[in-house]
Formats: sequence, C-alpha cells, structure tokens
Amino acid sequence: MALSSIWKVRSEKLAPGAWLWWFWLFFIHDENTEKTGKCRQLMILWSVKNDRKISCNGLDISVPKQIEALPGGKGWALSGAAAAWYFDGKEMHDNFVLEKSDMQLDPHNRKLSAPGKTPSEFSEEDGEYITKIKSGETEFEFRAKQVDKHAAVGPHSGQTKLPFGFGVEGTRIEVLELSGTEKCGNAEKRIHGTAYFQKILLAIPPPQWYWGIYHFSDGSYFTYMQTYMGRALLAHKSGMNTMLKKPSAPLSSDIFFYHAPTGRFFEGHKLSVTPSKLEGGLWKHALLGSGKGFEISAEAKAYAHSSWVFEKQIGPLPARSVFTYNEYPAVLSRLVVRLKSGETITLEKGVGNMENSWGFLL
Repeated sequence: MALSSIWKVRSEKLAPGAWLWWFWLFFIHDENTEKTGKCRQLMILWSVKNDRKISCNGLDISVPKQIEALPGGKGWALSGAAAAWYFDGKEMHDNFVLEKSDMQLDPHNRKLSAPGKTPSEFSEEDGEYITKIKSGETEFEFRAKQVDKHAAVGPHSGQTKLPFGFGVEGTRIEVLELSGTEKCGNAEKRIHGTAYFQKILLAIPPPQWYWGIYHFSDGSYFTYMQTYMGRALLAHKSGMNTMLKKPSAPLSSDIFFYHAPTGRFFEGHKLSVTPSKLEGGLWKHALLGSGKGFEISAEAKAYAHSSWVFEKQIGPLPARSVFTYNEYPAVLSRLVVRLKSGETITLEKGVGNMENSWGFLL
C-alpha cells in the first residue's frame, strides 16, 4: 500500500495553499567519501502547489489548475514545477533544474515525467527506482534500490488530518542503494552511493524547521526533524545569518536512529538543535536528543549550500510573504548513542544533508 501511494494523488482538488511533492536526494560517493563523509549530491523534486501565483528563485509560477484526471483512468496531468540543485564536489549549481512543467503521473506504468528544456522523469521497474535528468550537456541516470528490507528503513507512510481539509501525509524510504551513470558530452562514468526518497502532501502553511538525514557505511542511518516557531518567522534573506541565533519555541521534535549491524532502532521525541555559523554562510548543528532508554549526541557540519526562496502576495494586501528553504550537503562527524544499559554505539562520518528554513508562506 505504501509503495502504490507513490503513484497516486488523493484528490484532484488541493486545499488552498497545499503543496504536493516527490523528492529525491542522491549521495554520489567517490574515493574520498569513506574518509571524509563528503560527497557529490543532487536533489530533485517535482511539485504542485495550490496558489494562483507564486515565485521560486525568481521563476514566476502561475497555473490555473494543478491536478487534472486524464481520460480513461490513465493517471493525472500535473501543472507545477521541476527543481534540482547539484553539488559537483567543488561548486554548487543552484538551479540545475528550475522550470514550470506540465507533468504526467502514470500509475499503471509507475512513472512521473516532466518534459521541458531540462527534462526529467522518475519511474519504477522491478523494484528499482530510475530517475533521469538532462541539464545542458550533463545527463544523469540514477538507479536506486532498497536492499535492506528492515521495517525501520521503510517504506514509511503516515497521515495527520486536521479540520477544513488541512493536514500532512507522506511516504518515505530512508536508505536505498544507488547506482547509475553520468554523461557529459562523450564521456560517461558509473556512479554509486546511497539515496533517500519522500513523497509529501503538506496542506498547512510550512513552519520553520531543522531536518537532517545521514547514511553510514555499515547501512545505519540517523534522521531528525524539529519544527519550531520564533523570530525566524519574520526573517528575510538579508537576515538569514543572524535570525537563527534567536530564541525559538519547538512545535514538534523527532529523532530516529537505525543500527543496521544489530537491526535495532531507537526513536525519541526530545531534541535540541543548536546552530552556529561557519565560514561562507554555512552552518553547524549541535544535536542532543533522547528517547526511552537512550541518549544521542551528534554534530553536523555543512560544506555546501543551496536555497529556494518562495514569494507570494498575501491576498489583496500589498505585502508579500517570503519563505526561504535551505539545504546543505553535510557530514555528521560523530554520532554517539548511550544506552541506559551502559552500552555505547559510536559512528563517524555520516553522509547526508541538513535543512533549515525561515520566513513564512501564507
């Protein structure tokens, strides 16, 4: 059921402001990744949002209807945008893909296609997820497969319903094995690494958040999510380096650690995220969390940054709401899990990505 939901939409009519997206993170390993935890990364998402007009990184997106059922039960036409950034190991390509797209979701062939100047698509075949992207002379074919079938890896599906059609629902797969090819002109090379996937329907105004996902060489992973309310709500891009230091009030906190060698997992709902500024507008997150019978401490350091800045007018008012969604290729330098029994689990050089956000989007 969880996997089939990837290829379906719940309704042709989204709640006002609701946001539906499919999101992949690809961690492309090389000879230095195991030593440092750093790697090339690419994020791509395909999304539709029920707004008459909104802009993303300066791209004006205006569509009259976001979702429409195709005749004969052949799926859905989606009007929205495809967006991707790519960190090539040295340089961040912020708008590797950024364009409006008339997409098509085909549940029978399990495929989401987004034609355009930078065409992309995502499909499933024999348990393998295939993502194709062509941007300029660079062409990727990512092949992601879930090798670890432990329930902690997923797929995870959940739904929280709120009044008036609002709520959140989603499907995630935390760790997949990555293979594929990268072409640039006449040159082609194989790629390998890991991947993360999520499909989310967000039918509430997005809060501020801290989030991270980290994969380890032994198959373990660590993820956390904290939503919060504070002065960052009023921050604009010009204030992004100072507003995150201001006090904030957590709305929700979740941590999850899966230890692949033993098959154990640890889940908790206490989390403290302390951000501090690094050079070049990057961030470090000091993490302290706990759950029943365990405590976790970790430190994540970003080594690259990309952001999506969304702007829209607030109803008939002359004011505009601005929301900045930041993503950072990062290394979880050290993760320590202390159990009440006295046992300690220590892992180093987690390969991953961390996020934070500020501003508001009504």
